Amino acid sequence: MSDLTSFTIATRGSKLALWQANRTRELLLAARPEQPVTLLTVESSGDADQKSDLSRFGRTGIFTAEVDNALLSGRARIGVHSLKDMTTSLPEGLVLAGVLARGPIEDVLVSREGKHLAELPAGARVATGSVRRIAMLKRKRPDLEVVGMRGNVDTRLAKLARGEADAMLMARAGLVRLGFDKHITEVLALDDFLPAVGQGIVGLVCRTDDPEAQKRLAGITDEDSYCAALAERALLAGLHGGCNAPVGAQARCRENALTLRACVLSLDGRECIEEAFVGTSDEAVRIGQELAKRLVARGAKRLIDAARAAG
Repeated sequence: MSDLTSFTIATRGSKLALWQANRTRELLLAARPEQPVTLLTVESSGDADQKSDLSRFGRTGIFTAEVDNALLSGRARIGVHSLKDMTTSLPEGLVLAGVLARGPIEDVLVSREGKHLAELPAGARVATGSVRRIAMLKRKRPDLEVVGMRGNVDTRLAKLARGEADAMLMARAGLVRLGFDKHITEVLALDDFLPAVGQGIVGLVCRTDDPEAQKRLAGITDEDSYCAALAERALLAGLHGGCNAPVGAQARCRENALTLRACVLSLDGRECIEEAFVGTSDEAVRIGQELAKRLVARGAKRLIDAARAAG
């Protein structure tokens, strides 16, 4: 597994996915310039089908399975994912070996006429393909019309410009990383729009039987972001929620202190169960699991099951 002629990263072909893969490549080359690093681009089922609602695909891993398969088949050594797209349990034989430094975590509003969320008139059409964002939007502005919209970042911006909606909810990190932050009308408050699990984090995956890849990924990993990733993913696993469940979470890891906030909503936004837990960074997984238990005890599973049934 130490062939210096081939150290391949598997990635989706969207501009954002390629940014993530190329950033990973840059860090690997900076740490070890003598080791060539190449990219293998694959098409995910989520990219191939741009029309279906995310909640109606009927299986998890729609944006990650093909990248993971490239690792398991030996065509690549590393898989690069948006962490929020990853399943809570990885396929057998793969491990989350590291993450890049977390980017901005907030949701943002992109508005055709420059109006903030509070300024949009009743009945205005706001686009998103995320169940979480739909629930949070309905909680904040139940008088707005939700419009389903999917596609890569530039595709969605083009659809908005064509008038397919009046405004759109997006992740701030993707816009910033692609240099599209000029399109941001408003950065939404975390108290109203708690981000998706793993939002803004790039996940680095390799095979469990590839210690060299694991070592190299550990060498470029941001430790605070990795701590946050472990806590948030343990939370989601404990809730038995998928990557498109109506769940928001934010973990903050600083100087061995970890604070984890989370909320679970009903699809109509009328119910919202919120909890927080504080501990140490080395307890990241346990904290996520414990917070999930507290949320379940307050009825979170009922809300998640209802959202899954509706999808």
